[in-house]
Amino acid sequence: MGTATDFPEEAKAAGLSTLGPEGVAVWTDKGRLWLLGNSPIAVSHAVSIFLEELGFRWYFPDPAWTVTPRLRDVAVQIRKVEQPGFAWRRIWYGWGARTPQLQRDYDAWMLRNRQGGAFRVDCGHAWERYIPAAMFASHPEWFALVKGKRQPPQLCVSNPELQNRFTEAVLEFLRRHPEQTMVSVEPNDGGGYCECPNCRAIGNGSVSDQVFFLANLAARAVRKEFPGKYIGLYAYAHHADPPSFALEPNVYVQITTGFRYTTLSWEDQIRAFRQRGAQVGVYDYFSVYPWDWDFPGAAKAGRVFELAKAVREYHTLGLTTYDAESSCNWGPNGPGYWIAAHLMWNPQLDAQSLFEDFCTRAFETAAAPMRRLYERWSRGERFSPRSLKLALQDLDAAYQATTSPEVVARLDRVAMYLHWLRLWLEYDQSSRRNQWNRLVVASPEEIIQRAQECVVFSHRIMDTGLIHTFPMLFSSWFEQRFAALKLIDGFDLMEARKTWTGQPRAIPTHEEVAQFRREDLKKFETLQAVEIEGRTWRGPLRPATELVPDAVASWRQAKSALPAIESGEILFLGREGEELSISWQPFDKGHTILCDWLLRKQEATVASGRVEAPKGTPAHTTVKLPENALYVLNPGTDFWRAARINIGDRPFVLRAAPADTHGAPSGVPLRFWFPAMDERLYFYVPQGTRHFVLGIVSGGDPWTQLRIQTADGRVIVDDRVLAGSEISVIVEQDHRTYGADSAMANHSILPSSEQSEAVPKGADGQIWSLQLSGLRCVVELYDVPPYLACTPQGLLIPEDAISHSQSDGTEKAAQRAQILRQ
Repeated sequence: MGTATDFPEEAKAAGLSTLGPEGVAVWTDKGRLWLLGNSPIAVSHAVSIFLEELGFRWYFPDPAWTVTPRLRDVAVQIRKVEQPGFAWRRIWYGWGARTPQLQRDYDAWMLRNRQGGAFRVDCGHAWERYIPAAMFASHPEWFALVKGKRQPPQLCVSNPELQNRFTEAVLEFLRRHPEQTMVSVEPNDGGGYCECPNCRAIGNGSVSDQVFFLANLAARAVRKEFPGKYIGLYAYAHHADPPSFALEPNVYVQITTGFRYTTLSWEDQIRAFRQRGAQVGVYDYFSVYPWDWDFPGAAKAGRVFELAKAVREYHTLGLTTYDAESSCNWGPNGPGYWIAAHLMWNPQLDAQSLFEDFCTRAFETAAAPMRRLYERWSRGERFSPRSLKLALQDLDAAYQATTSPEVVARLDRVAMYLHWLRLWLEYDQSSRRNQWNRLVVASPEEIIQRAQECVVFSHRIMDTGLIHTFPMLFSSWFEQRFAALKLIDGFDLMEARKTWTGQPRAIPTHEEVAQFRREDLKKFETLQAVEIEGRTWRGPLRPATELVPDAVASWRQAKSALPAIESGEILFLGREGEELSISWQPFDKGHTILCDWLLRKQEATVASGRVEAPKGTPAHTTVKLPENALYVLNPGTDFWRAARINIGDRPFVLRAAPADTHGAPSGVPLRFWFPAMDERLYFYVPQGTRHFVLGIVSGGDPWTQLRIQTADGRVIVDDRVLAGSEISVIVEQDHRTYGADSAMANHSILPSSEQSEAVPKGADGQIWSLQLSGLRCVVELYDVPPYLACTPQGLLIPEDAISHSQSDGTEKAAQRAQILRQ
């Protein structure tokens, strides 16, 4: 074992000379094992590769997730000659690892999973590093002129004295840190760039030209004194576009996957920076605490296969480094972080095989239920009591499937995370407020108790890294997450935090975890949850009157008033040359029409514009449609700009699917402003549907009154639903799965937290109605076509929702087939 210089002949024979500084060779030959690398860090990589070949794994930083195989006799044949797919690989925590234990565990995980690299990237926000805001008192002219006033944090990059001071500070940084390959010149975060005439005269006057102008000055100075070293910065936010001029050859740009204030596509943005002369990498967002709050499936890292696809695509595009802003939340995102680390090293690895490796080696005989749990999270399903109940069931099955102490220790970690989810859910539900910001669900005493339980437990599991405890409890986000407590008279939130986090931080024992699990299962024992099967329909939308005429007729020409929407997408079929008339009727006199609307077909924009009218006054516009097609209209409604949208007497539907479709083109949430129970909406339940789920995601003030019924008047659901709940509706065919003696067989109406209703036989293949009443409520449908119409006659249905249904063997089924053939 050693470097290529230690064993030059063997290294040459292995082909290491053609690889970079992290090139490794691991092979067996004539009873000998060779572990060689082109640098000391590469030798460390070689050791990790060999140990992985033997079955060692370091899935998460917490030592409980280290897999150590029991090996009596080691016989191995291996030949691997590799170099990393990205020259720099870093999955790092926002706020950092905030305890000594977390830091030790993180450092070990990074080393063992071949993170880091020889080409160390430095692109983070850095202007403050060289020209701190404290200098403003003595040199206000060095700082940006904004609306006629000099102010930090951004700089006046055209000022000659500032340029000299800045470049000298950059050089001094490299003098003090000779180990640095790169030094950042990225602006401070946020806006406020200089508006003085000299700065606006740089290039075409854009923020990008200011930023990269200063970067070029620093790059020339660095290249002169430190040949071979780079300056680094992002293509990000206000400087996401490339500059109008060429960049110095030692400028390195990491292009961010978020905050892309540019009209360029991702590929065009990469291409444009390369054309300016920059080398490029990627800055990604695996998990950002205020974006995903440690919930399962909410972060990119939790959606494992979406993440894996992205890593491979970035490598294919030639991006040479990978920085991933992440969180210390291995409970929901651990498999994603581990798989991403391996793909950063070798993007050609198969993500499904890596996922299977994790499930089978980490959980052994308990792999099947844990695979089910993590697969559900990987699909990005929204967190709810339903999804938590399913996870608890999977975990319970996993415990029953193993006696291995190592596996049980890992299951205990998962149980801690699920218990934390339950504690947060209970606090969150108890602390809901109405539109007047008043607590309306639970008593102050209960809210305080729920908060205390959640905070104390979050603090206890901090060293496990299951959740990102530090920003939750010790950053400014604490006050936001527990803002409801500030509404309680006489309650001191910050003093409570001091008291609650001052208690011992011992990680729960196995016996405590067993008690938590019993409590958690009992909490949800009456909730009957179903799986979201993920049924999708890709066929063209067709009028229900053509595809299911009998189902339409069963509603006897039912019609409903147009509901007001705060946001949403309207889908309709248009004809070539048709004049489309769109009208916006404000919800009431207090609402204003000021809407930036967009009309598209597929993903191509057809038309866009702005409509504006005085408060309480309607507005309208017309568009000439270019061809026969399915069109999607985003009317641009918004908060206090809610309106009833009318596009004429034609079939049209509102899209009731998740706004973030995880890899597919994103839509917008369907948010009703203040629907009334007499504003009935209609949707189609395909024949053969086993069950479906309806989510009231948010709003409702905080409840939404919900009624679902069939065409023959049978009421399936009639209840008040707390926002964040999901109603699982089960058809009678599921009785053999869930039991004929269950609550589903009784057609009773359960509390929304326990809702799971049986559907009368024969009600599939029919059009159902939905009524709701709740301020600003967001609605989602799963496992049935996610389209809501104001009339059964106006309903559009995906063609394959009919063609893929189970045949009922009747003349009606033949008639439907004939319609489809036409």
